[in-house]
Amino acid sequence: MSAREFAGRTVLITGGGGGIGYATAELLAERGAAVVALGPDDRGLAEVAALPRAVGVPGDAADENDVRRAVDAALRNGGRLDAVVCCAGIGTFGTVLDPEPGWQDTLHANLDTAYVTTRHALPALIDTGGSVVLVSSLAGTLAVPGAAAYTTSKHALVGLTRSLAADFGPHGVRANVVCPGAVRTRMLDRVMDEIGSRSGLDRDTAYARAGSLVPLRRAAEPSEIAEVIAFLAGPRSAVVTGAVLMADGGASAVDLSLSALDAG
Repeated sequence: MSAREFAGRTVLITGGGGGIGYATAELLAERGAAVVALGPDDRGLAEVAALPRAVGVPGDAADENDVRRAVDAALRNGGRLDAVVCCAGIGTFGTVLDPEPGWQDTLHANLDTAYVTTRHALPALIDTGGSVVLVSSLAGTLAVPGAAAYTTSKHALVGLTRSLAADFGPHGVRANVVCPGAVRTRMLDRVMDEIGSRSGLDRDTAYARAGSLVPLRRAAEPSEIAEVIAFLAGPRSAVVTGAVLMADGGASAVDLSLSALDAG
Protein backbone atom coordinates (compact mmCIF):
# COMPACT_ATOMS: atom_id res chain seq x y z
CA MET A 1 0.00 0.00 0.00
CA SER A 2 1.26 3.45 -0.93
CA ALA A 3 1.14 6.11 1.76
CA ARG A 4 -0.34 8.37 -0.93
CA GLU A 5 -2.71 5.88 -2.54
CA PHE A 6 -5.48 8.50 -2.75
CA ALA A 7 -3.36 11.21 -4.36
CA GLY A 8 -5.29 12.72 -7.25
CA ARG A 9 -8.57 11.25 -5.99
CA THR A 10 -11.60 13.03 -4.56
CA VAL A 11 -13.87 11.51 -1.93
CA LEU A 12 -17.26 12.70 -0.68
CA ILE A 13 -18.10 11.63 2.88
CA THR A 14 -21.48 12.08 4.54
CA GLY A 15 -21.48 12.27 8.31
CA GLY A 16 -17.85 13.31 8.05
CA GLY A 17 -17.90 15.53 11.11
CA GLY A 18 -17.77 12.83 13.74
CA GLY A 19 -17.02 9.24 14.67
CA ILE A 20 -16.27 6.91 11.78
CA GLY A 21 -16.88 9.68 9.23
CA TYR A 22 -14.29 12.02 10.70
CA ALA A 23 -11.76 9.21 11.14
CA THR A 24 -12.24 8.31 7.48
CA ALA A 25 -11.88 11.92 6.34
CA GLU A 26 -8.68 12.27 8.37
CA LEU A 27 -7.19 9.03 7.04
CA LEU A 28 -8.01 9.69 3.39
CA ALA A 29 -6.73 13.27 3.58
CA GLU A 30 -3.51 11.92 5.07
CA ARG A 31 -3.24 9.56 2.10
CA GLY A 32 -3.60 12.33 -0.43
CA ALA A 33 -7.33 12.57 -1.14
CA ALA A 34 -9.24 15.77 -1.71
CA VAL A 35 -12.05 15.33 0.82
CA VAL A 36 -15.51 16.90 0.88
CA ALA A 37 -17.58 16.26 4.00
CA LEU A 38 -21.34 16.83 4.12
CA GLY A 39 -22.96 17.11 7.53
CA PRO A 40 -24.34 19.34 10.27
CA ASP A 41 -22.74 22.76 10.60
CA ASP A 42 -20.86 22.08 13.82
CA ARG A 43 -17.37 21.86 15.25
CA GLY A 44 -16.79 18.46 13.67
CA LEU A 45 -17.38 19.80 10.18
CA ALA A 46 -15.02 22.69 10.88
CA GLU A 47 -12.35 20.20 11.97
CA VAL A 48 -12.73 18.34 8.68
CA ALA A 49 -12.42 21.60 6.75
CA ALA A 50 -9.10 22.20 8.51
CA LEU A 51 -7.61 19.02 7.02
CA PRO A 52 -5.37 19.34 3.94
CA ARG A 53 -7.38 19.73 0.70
CA ALA A 54 -10.66 19.29 2.58
CA VAL A 55 -13.94 21.15 2.34
CA GLY A 56 -16.90 21.06 4.70
CA VAL A 57 -20.40 21.48 3.26
CA PRO A 58 -23.12 22.10 5.86
CA GLY A 59 -26.31 20.24 5.08
CA ASP A 60 -28.51 17.17 5.25
CA ALA A 61 -27.35 14.16 3.24
CA ALA A 62 -30.99 13.28 2.52
CA ASP A 63 -31.73 16.71 1.06
CA GLU A 64 -31.46 16.78 -2.73
CA ASN A 65 -30.18 20.36 -2.90
CA ASP A 66 -27.61 19.88 -0.14
CA VAL A 67 -26.26 16.75 -1.82
CA ARG A 68 -26.04 18.52 -5.17
CA ARG A 69 -24.00 21.27 -3.50
CA ALA A 70 -21.69 18.68 -1.96
CA VAL A 71 -21.15 16.87 -5.26
CA ASP A 72 -20.47 20.21 -6.97
CA ALA A 73 -17.99 21.08 -4.21
CA ALA A 74 -16.21 17.76 -4.74
CA LEU A 75 -15.92 18.38 -8.47
CA ARG A 76 -14.60 21.90 -7.83
CA ASN A 77 -12.20 20.76 -5.13
CA GLY A 78 -10.69 17.80 -6.96
CA GLY A 79 -11.94 18.07 -10.52
CA ARG A 80 -13.49 14.60 -10.28
CA LEU A 81 -15.26 12.26 -7.87
CA ASP A 82 -13.71 8.87 -7.16
CA ALA A 83 -15.53 7.60 -4.10
CA VAL A 84 -18.55 8.26 -1.91
CA VAL A 85 -18.58 7.10 1.70
CA CYS A 86 -21.97 7.24 3.44
CA CYS A 87 -21.46 7.40 7.20
CA ALA A 88 -24.42 9.62 8.14
CA GLY A 89 -26.79 7.99 10.58
CA ILE A 90 -28.31 7.79 14.04
CA GLY A 91 -28.96 5.09 16.61
CA THR A 92 -32.46 4.71 18.00
CA PHE A 93 -34.38 2.30 20.18
CA GLY A 94 -38.01 1.21 20.04
CA THR A 95 -40.23 -1.60 18.81
CA VAL A 96 -42.84 -1.36 16.06
CA LEU A 97 -45.43 -0.51 18.73
CA ASP A 98 -43.58 2.64 19.76
CA PRO A 99 -44.46 6.09 18.32
CA GLU A 100 -44.18 6.22 14.52
CA PRO A 101 -42.04 9.41 14.24
CA GLY A 102 -39.03 7.52 15.59
CA TRP A 103 -39.38 5.06 12.73
CA GLN A 104 -39.48 7.73 10.04
CA ASP A 105 -36.64 9.75 11.57
CA THR A 106 -34.39 6.69 11.67
CA LEU A 107 -35.10 5.65 8.08
CA HIS A 108 -34.49 9.24 6.98
CA ALA A 109 -31.14 9.51 8.76
CA ASN A 110 -29.82 6.04 8.00
CA LEU A 111 -31.31 5.04 4.64
CA ASP A 112 -32.52 8.14 2.79
CA THR A 113 -29.13 9.80 3.25
CA ALA A 114 -27.36 6.93 1.47
CA TYR A 115 -29.98 6.71 -1.28
CA VAL A 116 -30.04 10.43 -2.09
CA THR A 117 -26.27 10.82 -1.88
CA THR A 118 -25.44 7.88 -4.13
CA ARG A 119 -28.19 8.84 -6.58
CA HIS A 120 -26.69 12.27 -7.16
CA ALA A 121 -23.07 11.12 -7.05
CA LEU A 122 -23.43 8.25 -9.53
CA PRO A 123 -23.03 10.25 -12.77
CA ALA A 124 -19.66 11.53 -11.56
CA LEU A 125 -18.67 8.08 -10.28
CA ILE A 126 -19.52 6.52 -13.64
CA ASP A 127 -17.11 8.98 -15.26
CA THR A 128 -14.24 7.79 -13.04
CA GLY A 129 -15.16 4.15 -12.45
CA GLY A 130 -15.56 5.07 -8.81
CA SER A 131 -16.54 3.39 -5.57
CA VAL A 132 -19.48 3.59 -3.18
CA VAL A 133 -18.97 2.53 0.43
CA LEU A 134 -22.00 2.42 2.70
CA VAL A 135 -21.63 2.05 6.45
CA SER A 136 -24.22 -0.29 7.91
CA SER A 137 -23.80 -2.19 11.17
CA LEU A 138 -23.82 -5.62 12.74
CA ALA A 139 -27.53 -4.74 12.89
CA GLY A 140 -27.48 -4.92 9.10
CA THR A 141 -27.29 -8.71 9.32
CA LEU A 142 -28.72 -9.46 12.77
CA ALA A 143 -31.58 -7.99 14.79
CA VAL A 144 -30.90 -5.72 17.75
CA PRO A 145 -33.74 -6.37 20.22
CA GLY A 146 -35.76 -3.23 20.88
CA ALA A 147 -34.31 -1.36 17.91
CA ALA A 148 -36.71 -2.13 15.06
CA ALA A 149 -36.21 1.01 12.99
CA TYR A 150 -32.43 0.94 13.39
CA THR A 151 -32.23 -2.75 12.46
CA THR A 152 -34.52 -2.27 9.46
CA SER A 153 -32.59 0.73 8.16
CA LYS A 154 -29.25 -1.03 8.47
CA HIS A 155 -30.54 -4.16 6.72
CA ALA A 156 -31.83 -1.92 3.93
CA LEU A 157 -28.33 -0.51 3.40
CA VAL A 158 -27.09 -4.02 2.61
CA GLY A 159 -29.84 -4.40 0.01
CA LEU A 160 -29.09 -0.99 -1.47
CA THR A 161 -25.41 -1.90 -1.75
CA ARG A 162 -26.14 -5.10 -3.63
CA SER A 163 -28.51 -3.28 -5.97
CA LEU A 164 -25.90 -0.64 -6.71
CA ALA A 165 -23.29 -3.33 -7.37
CA ALA A 166 -25.59 -5.18 -9.75
CA ASP A 167 -26.91 -2.14 -11.60
CA PHE A 168 -23.74 -0.10 -11.94
CA GLY A 169 -20.99 -2.70 -12.08
CA PRO A 170 -21.33 -2.73 -15.88
CA HIS A 171 -20.51 0.99 -15.75
CA GLY A 172 -17.33 0.33 -13.75
CA VAL A 173 -18.75 1.49 -10.40
CA ARG A 174 -18.17 -0.70 -7.35
CA ALA A 175 -20.41 -0.72 -4.25
CA ASN A 176 -19.65 -2.36 -0.92
CA VAL A 177 -20.93 -2.11 2.62
CA VAL A 178 -19.07 -2.19 5.93
CA CYS A 179 -20.88 -3.62 8.95
CA PRO A 180 -19.11 -2.52 12.14
CA GLY A 181 -19.92 -3.94 15.53
CA ALA A 182 -19.40 -1.80 18.61
CA VAL A 183 -17.24 1.25 17.81
CA ARG A 184 -16.14 3.80 20.39
CA THR A 185 -17.87 6.87 18.99
CA ARG A 186 -19.74 9.66 20.76
CA MET A 187 -23.00 8.03 19.68
CA LEU A 188 -22.15 4.69 21.29
CA ASP A 189 -20.67 6.47 24.32
CA ARG A 190 -24.13 7.89 24.99
CA VAL A 191 -25.70 4.45 24.62
CA MET A 192 -23.18 2.91 27.01
CA ASP A 193 -23.75 5.71 29.52
CA GLU A 194 -27.50 5.12 29.40
CA ILE A 195 -27.31 1.34 29.59
CA GLY A 196 -24.57 1.44 32.22
CA SER A 197 -26.53 3.79 34.44
CA ARG A 198 -29.32 1.22 34.71
CA SER A 199 -26.88 -1.30 36.16
CA GLY A 200 -24.61 1.05 38.09
CA LEU A 201 -21.76 0.70 35.58
CA ASP A 202 -19.46 3.42 34.34
CA ARG A 203 -18.83 3.80 30.61
CA ASP A 204 -15.63 1.76 30.41
CA THR A 205 -17.15 -1.09 32.42
CA ALA A 206 -20.23 -1.06 30.18
CA TYR A 207 -18.00 -1.30 27.11
CA ALA A 208 -16.05 -4.16 28.69
CA ARG A 209 -19.25 -6.00 29.57
CA ALA A 210 -20.63 -5.52 26.06
CA GLY A 211 -17.40 -6.79 24.52
CA SER A 212 -16.94 -9.75 26.82
CA LEU A 213 -18.68 -12.18 24.46
CA VAL A 214 -17.05 -10.91 21.26
CA PRO A 215 -14.01 -12.93 20.11
CA LEU A 216 -11.69 -9.90 20.13
CA ARG A 217 -13.09 -8.89 23.54
CA ARG A 218 -13.27 -5.18 22.77
CA ALA A 219 -14.95 -2.44 20.80
CA ALA A 220 -13.28 -1.06 17.69
CA GLU A 221 -11.82 2.42 17.37
CA PRO A 222 -13.15 4.68 14.58
CA SER A 223 -9.68 4.71 12.99
CA GLU A 224 -9.81 0.92 12.60
CA ILE A 225 -13.10 1.08 10.70
CA ALA A 226 -11.67 3.91 8.60
CA GLU A 227 -8.92 1.55 7.42
CA VAL A 228 -11.56 -0.91 6.22
CA ILE A 229 -13.41 1.87 4.41
CA ALA A 230 -10.18 3.09 2.81
CA PHE A 231 -9.54 -0.39 1.42
CA LEU A 232 -12.99 -0.55 -0.17
CA ALA A 233 -12.90 3.04 -1.44
CA GLY A 234 -9.50 2.77 -3.07
CA PRO A 235 -7.73 0.87 -5.84
CA ARG A 236 -6.63 -2.09 -3.72
CA SER A 237 -10.17 -3.52 -3.86
CA ALA A 238 -10.53 -3.17 -7.64
CA VAL A 239 -12.39 -6.48 -8.07
CA VAL A 240 -14.47 -6.28 -4.89
CA THR A 241 -18.11 -5.26 -5.33
CA GLY A 242 -21.38 -6.26 -3.68
CA ALA A 243 -19.44 -7.34 -0.60
CA VAL A 244 -20.73 -7.19 2.96
CA LEU A 245 -17.61 -6.76 5.06
CA MET A 246 -18.10 -7.54 8.74
CA ALA A 247 -15.84 -5.38 10.91
CA ASP A 248 -17.33 -6.52 14.19
CA GLY A 249 -14.54 -8.14 16.16
CA GLY A 250 -15.94 -11.55 15.28
CA ALA A 251 -19.38 -10.98 16.83
CA SER A 252 -21.20 -12.35 13.78
CA ALA A 253 -19.01 -15.46 13.70
CA VAL A 254 -20.07 -16.98 17.01
CA ASP A 255 -23.25 -18.27 18.63
CA LEU A 256 -23.53 -15.81 21.50
CA SER A 257 -26.30 -17.81 23.18
CA LEU A 258 -23.79 -20.60 23.85
CA SER A 259 -20.96 -18.20 24.64
CA ALA A 260 -23.12 -16.73 27.38
CA LEU A 261 -22.84 -20.03 29.26
CA ASP A 262 -19.09 -19.44 29.58
CA ALA A 263 -19.34 -15.74 30.42
CA GLY A 264 -18.24 -16.30 33.97
